[in-house]
Amino acid sequence: MESVKRMPRVLLAGANSGCGKTSITCGILKALVNRGLHIQSYKCGPDYIDPMLHSHITGRDCRNLDPFFSTGQDLRYLVGKDSQDVDFSVTEGVMGYYDGVGISCEKSTWTVSKETGTPTILIFNVKGMSHTMVPLIKGMIEYQENPVTGVILNRCSKGMYQLMKPEIEEKLGISVVGYFPQKEGIYIGSRHLGLMTAAEIDNLDEILNLLGETAEECIDIDLLLKIGQRAEELPKVKRPEVPKKKRARIAVAKDNAFCFYYKENLEILEQLGAELCYFSPVNDTHLPEDTDGIYLGGGYPETYRKELADNISMKQSICEAAQYGKPIIAECGGFMYVCDHLIETDDSQEEMLGLINTDVRMTKRLSMQFGYVTMKALYDTAFFKKDTKIRVHEFHYSKADKRGDACEITKYSGKCWNGLYVKDKIMAGYPHFYFHNCKEVAKCFVDMAEEASTKRC
Repeated sequence: MESVKRMPRVLLAGANSGCGKTSITCGILKALVNRGLHIQSYKCGPDYIDPMLHSHITGRDCRNLDPFFSTGQDLRYLVGKDSQDVDFSVTEGVMGYYDGVGISCEKSTWTVSKETGTPTILIFNVKGMSHTMVPLIKGMIEYQENPVTGVILNRCSKGMYQLMKPEIEEKLGISVVGYFPQKEGIYIGSRHLGLMTAAEIDNLDEILNLLGETAEECIDIDLLLKIGQRAEELPKVKRPEVPKKKRARIAVAKDNAFCFYYKENLEILEQLGAELCYFSPVNDTHLPEDTDGIYLGGGYPETYRKELADNISMKQSICEAAQYGKPIIAECGGFMYVCDHLIETDDSQEEMLGLINTDVRMTKRLSMQFGYVTMKALYDTAFFKKDTKIRVHEFHYSKADKRGDACEITKYSGKCWNGLYVKDKIMAGYPHFYFHNCKEVAKCFVDMAEEASTKRC
């Protein structure tokens, strides 16, 4: 650890899911970038889609801050690591400010703001109310000790904002940083797993420009920057080095079908000596040359099931790699791809890779086996030893006929089931890994890829 640094920053938290956090965060990010500032963004929780939008705006990889996966010290380290060389940082919360694991406030956006000492601005959807805003905001800021210093009123007219701003500030002693009116044309489409990804929105830049203009007009950006100066100092840390000599080449699936990756995961693989090369299971005909391992992340394989099924040469390339003993990690969407068949809700089906002997069926509702879970290994595998405990996350609108038996998976509520396949050097299942809290899994993966590379040589 080196010296501490101020690292000005704010966290934008919502009173609830659907209150407008993402639109307002994107608008503020765009306004800050338009001012010529170098911005680092973060997203609380196990989110992949909002970070894509952030990164599109800032030109810099958004990072996840997840208190389920990370200790308070880890969170401070992660913020310090990536905010030390920028002008300002913005974190977007997840769900409601106090919504954590189960029905508690543990491991919530509040945890992130408190542990990192980040001044927090609450976003309220105030459509249909006037003075009721005051007790609602009062309850939020007084419920727990927190660094809340301001609010933004969403879906609020200019007239109502002008009336309520002095009322809220006088009665509650916090700043009303601005408002966001309800406007036509500012909309980011959604689907069953959440918002559409940045790559799928044809008029994304037009939408972001509108959001940025609205933020500049309706939010006091100067005040927001001033509030950010009150952030607690954080350690200025040295980033882990990436070895110059590469141990193995790991092919990472990256296209519209497979796009859910934590940036931290990819960097940890590189820090362990992996050279990452990217490919598209949808569009490419073969794996990259000299591939030693394969990482198939989450995404929307169901949307591209026909293209994936018809890309015979790619399927053969991946199956041959598996036969040669090259390790494969397949998370959620990747798991769906390595199974026998992907079956839609209308019972139509497409043939997938067939590396794991089960079919996966799309469902119309979110699986009840979702959310933060802890896996306990039931036996030794190539990726972890028996009794190893790993915190992971699940979120899927599909169900596998057979889920695997490598681990006992337990939710915070106590509900448990068996899941995850580890077949030779293939690990596949619904859980998403965050390597920062299970580096041994990443190390085993790279070690096996290195072993495969020596056979190739």
